[in-house]
Amino acid sequence: MKVVTPSLCRFVSVSAMLLIMPGCSWLGLTGEDGMFRDRQGEYLQAEMTEPMNIPSDLDSFTIDDLYYIPPEAPGERALYETPPPPKPIDTRVRTEVVIQRFGDRAWIVLGATPGQVWPRLRDYFVSEGIQLAIDDPESGIMETTWVPEADSDLRNRYRVWVEPGLHAGNSEVYVLQTSDDGSSIEGMPITWPEDSTNIEREATFLVSISQYLADRTDIYRGSSVSMLAGSIEVQGKASIDATRSGDTRLDLRIDPERAWSQVTQSLNNAGIEVVGSDRDAATMQVVFTGTEDGDEPGFFSRLFGGDDEIEERTFEIDLVETSTGVTVRARVVDGEPAPYQQDLLIRTLNDNLV
Repeated sequence: MKVVTPSLCRFVSVSAMLLIMPGCSWLGLTGEDGMFRDRQGEYLQAEMTEPMNIPSDLDSFTIDDLYYIPPEAPGERALYETPPPPKPIDTRVRTEVVIQRFGDRAWIVLGATPGQVWPRLRDYFVSEGIQLAIDDPESGIMETTWVPEADSDLRNRYRVWVEPGLHAGNSEVYVLQTSDDGSSIEGMPITWPEDSTNIEREATFLVSISQYLADRTDIYRGSSVSMLAGSIEVQGKASIDATRSGDTRLDLRIDPERAWSQVTQSLNNAGIEVVGSDRDAATMQVVFTGTEDGDEPGFFSRLFGGDDEIEERTFEIDLVETSTGVTVRARVVDGEPAPYQQDLLIRTLNDNLV
């Protein structure tokens, strides 16, 4: 005599269900005319009915349309398409306030839009008791009045302005300083020099602003945003141009000297080996495998081809000066073109810009 165990019963039940499910379609239970048909798109064929008539002594408010229904546009009804997925959160937005330096130049970089930064800059001058001669949020420029220097006959004046950062959602704050012996008439416009007359004064003022912004953690919540300062361009200074097949480019709206420094730093951040460079020709040679900093291959790569070595390709990176800044291009030095690796190299450079 055989004993039917519970595990055997479960096996038989599951097997029966697997056999019955395909039969539902054969029996006519599914499909467009079946009992369990897909009703997802039936609303598109719904017919409009006459409005319900309510006696005049009753209130019809509760059954009125809650939203305005526009009339149907003339012509054939367009097919609905699947909406695009939401844009991913940009992970390149900074969450701290830092001072970036290049040569004698320095500026503040922080993860907030110019519209968020502007009210905090204004609060800084109020907290320091410094009056502003110019406060122009549309151009992103502030200029102080003459500030007396302690134990000296000199006076200092500062120009502060906000620009978008390399990536969207970031901002850069710059400071320019000038001084005089008190001969300039208060309230009269002045001619600003290209560089600060006292680099130490500029640096001290820049550090003071950066410390104030770093303490204002609400800047990232955007609790106070200047609508006028919102007209300041928010698009990042770095953008990808993928309009040419196999020739993806990186456009940088910065000067050539800074572009060279930024690209060099980006290669270092990504762990990409630089085998040669010519600053005068604005070219670099790099070895790129398609992974950043020697990333380990994934599970399926190890399973189906873990023993295969990743092909290393040598690329030449060219920095071409344009009317708006610098365009970064990459091409394979020898061998067959590698459009996928070329595109990935340019995007890796962009992602590692700081």
